[in-house]
Amino acid sequence: MTWLAIILCGFFTFLIRFIPLSGIMPKKLSPNFKDLFKYIPLVVLTPIIFNGLSVIENNSIFISENFKLYSAMIAVFAAIVFNNVLITISLGMLSFLLMSNF
Repeated sequence: MTWLAIILCGFFTFLIRFIPLSGIMPKKLSPNFKDLFKYIPLVVLTPIIFNGLSVIENNSIFISENFKLYSAMIAVFAAIVFNNVLITISLGMLSFLLMSNF
């Protein structure tokens, strides 16, 4: 099932890039169709990020010592407050570095 999801996401990502360049699609898109494009990165990246944040050992998820999860929460807060990618990444990485070493 996972491989099917990966293959489908790759196929749809390819189509999204190929169809506009091939000339199949009309030059002007409807506003509703344009609005759908903004959700594609969120849909594709959310499972990847969630999988990287969860620490699974012996079929259990450890939350108390999961520094990646706490750093991600700090990064999300920074993204909402500052709306700046550089600050978000810097605060997330710095918080992970400090939590994992101290």
